Amino acid sequence: MTFTALPIQGQSCGCNGGADVLSCCTPAESPQATAPDGIVRILASDISRRRFLGACCATGFGIVAGGPIAAILAACGSESMLTSASTLRVGHLPAGCIQHLLLAQINGLFKKAGLNVVLTQFDGPPPNLQSLVAGAIDVSHNPWTTVIAAYNSGQSDLRIIGGSGKGGIELVAREGSVKSVAELASSANTGLKVGTLRLDTLELVTYGTLKENGRNYGEYKMTFFPSMVGMGEALINKSVDVASLAQPYGATVVSSASGTYLNDSNQVWGPEASDCVVNVKADYLDKNRSKLETYLHVLDEAAKLRDADFEKALAQLQPIYQVPQTILSEGLKRQTPQPVLDAAALQGLHKGVGYLIDLGYLKTDVIDSVFDSRVQQGAQLVSA
Repeated sequence: MTFTALPIQGQSCGCNGGADVLSCCTPAESPQATAPDGIVRILASDISRRRFLGACCATGFGIVAGGPIAAILAACGSESMLTSASTLRVGHLPAGCIQHLLLAQINGLFKKAGLNVVLTQFDGPPPNLQSLVAGAIDVSHNPWTTVIAAYNSGQSDLRIIGGSGKGGIELVAREGSVKSVAELASSANTGLKVGTLRLDTLELVTYGTLKENGRNYGEYKMTFFPSMVGMGEALINKSVDVASLAQPYGATVVSSASGTYLNDSNQVWGPEASDCVVNVKADYLDKNRSKLETYLHVLDEAAKLRDADFEKALAQLQPIYQVPQTILSEGLKRQTPQPVLDAAALQGLHKGVGYLIDLGYLKTDVIDSVFDSRVQQGAQLVSA
């Protein structure tokens, strides 16, 4: 058995490491400015996209920072209205799981519903969650693994009130490697090289696939990467044979590496496999239920509009994600909006937590304590 932990690069952070997602580092002094990049590249290159074990960056690319992207999202809420009762400060990641959030903002759906939604993009889950805990934002779209691990570590006022995205967490093989899960299983103890990220939905799709086929990490040459872009490039360069990737970056890598999709999160902890979820603090929920109900209702409306005219939605989103439309189409079809956590989705979360317990990250299943169904019910959405 071989384990390789690649070094974490600073990427404008003042410090690296740290196991606690809430002890986020301060930014490095005078970071070098870089030109805005497409959301897919930022998603992939973030060193702590879904990890607790990586560095924390307070600085980061924002999709409303400037250039054409700023014009596209000019409908964003006004900073001058932050004290308004209608304002909702929302943190999110550059990922496919917030495509309906972007569509709602682009098309003015929040304003029509009387909400002044101010979006802030974070390059990774740790600063996103820290901002929520500190009260700098009101709502966070973050991977459920981040929320559950923080709750389990003592942040007991966190609540999940709805879903954000499902599916799209992929296990991918490079050209010339295995072509199916059966071949992956039969390649145990042959030196097959597998890459993933620790404590992440990306790890769950890797670990879960192996476990459900009677295999374990010890039977493969494992590399635990500090970033998804590292895995994608390793797959393209044939430094690893199999890697876990999130959409829409996964579609970009599959195209570049002539890769093969082996398995995905819907197969591992699905069929309604959540990735990002909508979370708030308990005290904010108690004081702002009506506002949050409106927010979830608009997200549900945006998801339905996306499904009703996917090509129109794709045309609106492509300038933000900045990848070829055919590749983006594939990626966003494989990771779809999930504004409602129903019974099947919650069952999937329980299954996913079981894998986290197997891996030693958690001791108990806390899903039932973290999920609060009142907002979904108040928004008259289907609920568990």
